[in-house]
Amino acid sequence: MLLASLAATLLACTGTNADSTSGAPSLTLISPVDGDTVCGGPLEVVTKVENFTLTNQTIENPPPNEGHMHVYLNGQEAAQSDSENVTITDEPNGDGAPVNDGPWQLSLDLALADHSPLVPFVGTYIYITVDNTLCTG
Repeated sequence: MLLASLAATLLACTGTNADSTSGAPSLTLISPVDGDTVCGGPLEVVTKVENFTLTNQTIENPPPNEGHMHVYLNGQEAAQSDSENVTITDEPNGDGAPVNDGPWQLSLDLALADHSPLVPFVGTYIYITVDNTLCTG
């Protein structure tokens, strides 16, 4: 009886859906999605970052949940961001011109504020096609 009461008390305190990994950083790519054909002038990337604070500040010995997001096009860094929404222009020069038409691998990852990778790795990649005839304005 005492054991059952103790178990009920613990469940009430922790909740029945407790997840030991709920505090782990995560990165979800919302837009574009794999296979999309998109405007590259500029290329808009929308993500959702959880359990991780985005900053562009370099910090020695950073906390395990603070850093920035890297965005790559075909393996070359196109942006380093402290925001979940990223605007990308001309890769890799960044001179404001549209991303060139054609197929691209878009990849993202989270890194600590001292630029070291998260362990375990937190990132994702998709394939998109840029077609600047889709751009308006």
